[in-house]
Amino acid sequence: MLFLMLFFLRIAAQPEYNDEILAAKIDGYLQSAVNAYKFNGSVLVARQGKQIFHKAYGWKNIAERTHNDTTTVFPILSITKSFTAMVMLKLQEQNKLSLKDPLVKYLPDFPGADKVTLLQLLTHQSGIHNYTDDIGEEDSALVNHPVEKNYVVDHIASKPYNFTPGKGFAYNNSGYYLAGLVIEKVTGKTYEQNVRELLFEPLQMNSSGFDFNGLPTDRKACGYQFLNDKQQKPYTYVDSTVGYSAGAIYSTTTDMYKWMKAVARQQLLSPASWKTALSQIAGDYGIGFRLGQLFGKSYIRHSGGYPGFASEFIYYHKQEVTIILLRNTGTYGEDLWPVTMGISCITLGLPYDNWKQRTEITLPAAQYTGTFEQGRLKISFQIRDNQLHAILPGGLELPMLAENSESFYFVNYNSEFLFVKNKNGTYDKVVIHEHGKDTESKKVK
Repeated sequence: MLFLMLFFLRIAAQPEYNDEILAAKIDGYLQSAVNAYKFNGSVLVARQGKQIFHKAYGWKNIAERTHNDTTTVFPILSITKSFTAMVMLKLQEQNKLSLKDPLVKYLPDFPGADKVTLLQLLTHQSGIHNYTDDIGEEDSALVNHPVEKNYVVDHIASKPYNFTPGKGFAYNNSGYYLAGLVIEKVTGKTYEQNVRELLFEPLQMNSSGFDFNGLPTDRKACGYQFLNDKQQKPYTYVDSTVGYSAGAIYSTTTDMYKWMKAVARQQLLSPASWKTALSQIAGDYGIGFRLGQLFGKSYIRHSGGYPGFASEFIYYHKQEVTIILLRNTGTYGEDLWPVTMGISCITLGLPYDNWKQRTEITLPAAQYTGTFEQGRLKISFQIRDNQLHAILPGGLELPMLAENSESFYFVNYNSEFLFVKNKNGTYDKVVIHEHGKDTESKKVK
C-alpha cells in the first residue's frame, strides 16, 4: 500500500459519468498501462449489474504471433482459494464436515493435526509450513510436471509449524492444499469434480478448468516473466497438481464474471455461509476472500501471482462495481493491485493518473536521504545497496528509480516523488503525486 493510501484522505464527490464515458476512460488508462509495460491481458468491468467494459490487450503468444482476446484462457492462480472455500462451506451445509472439526478427523497421520481446525486452514491461521515458499525459479523444471499428492503432503509434514495454530496469521498455500484433500476424503470424489459439480456447472463456467498446461496453444495465453522493449522471456506455468486446491484453476474474464455475479448476489451458498465467508476473521481475510477498503469504499477481493501470470478480482458491494483482470506477464512481486486501483478510481469517480513511460537514470542518492513529514505521518528515504529506498508508514520499504534529478518513481506503482530544493540548494520538501493528488511533506531530519 503506497503513501497516500496510508493517509485518511478526504476526496470531494466526483461527477457521475455514464457507462460510455467510463469505458473510454478505462480504455485510455489501460492503453497507458500497456504502453508502460504494466499490463498485458484481459479486463472486464461491470457496474450495477451491467457489463460496461470488456477488452483484451497485448500478446497472447509472440511465437505464434497471436494477440489476447476476451476468450483467451489464463490461470487464476490463488483466486482458486475462493472456489475451494466455497466448496468447503457447501459441504458444511450438507453436513459432510464442520469447519470446527480438527484436521486429524480427516488426515489422521498429519503431524499436529489434532491441534488444527479446518477453519484455520482456510483463514491462514494454521501455522503449517507454506510449501510454495520452497519453490523458486530453479525448481521450474520440476514443478512443470505432475507431482504426487503424497510427495507434497510429506514435504509439508516434514517442516515444523511456524506458529501455534490459531495464534498467528500468515498467508498459506498449504492450508488450502490440505483442504482439497479433506474435500476428496468426505465426498469420495476428486477435488476437481467437486468444483465442477458445485460451482462450474451451476454457473455454466464452460471455459474453466484445471490442467492449464494441457490446453491447446490456441486457447490459452503464454506467460512471460519479462515482456518489454528490451526482453521477452516466456515462463512455463506450474503443473496443476502442484497448485491443486490452492491455485490450479484456469478461466476467462467472461467465466469469472459469471462467478462474480454469484458472489455479488450471494448465490450457491446459504445466507449463513456467506455471512461467515465475508466476515473478517484474521488479518484482512474472511474465508477465501480478502476484505478491506480503498478510499473509504468497502470491497471483497482476491488476487494471485506466479512468474508469467497474475490475476485479480474486486467487488465494491455498496457501489455494485466488479473489476476482473487476468494478465500473462510479470515476475515475483509484480501483482495487479496498482492497475486495479487505477480502474477502481475511474469507476468510482475518483481522481486518477494514466501511466507514464519512464526511463531510469543513475544519480548519487545521498542528497535525497532524510525524513519528511506531513502532520503525524512521515516517510523516510535511505540508501540500501547504493540505491534510494522509501520507508513508508507501516514499515513498507520500496526501492526507487530516478527519472531526472528531481523525480523518482517506484517500479511497479504509478506514483511520482518530486524533490524540491530550498534557496540553499538542498532538498527540503518532497511532493508525492498519486491518484491525481499532490501531497507535500517537509524534511524534519
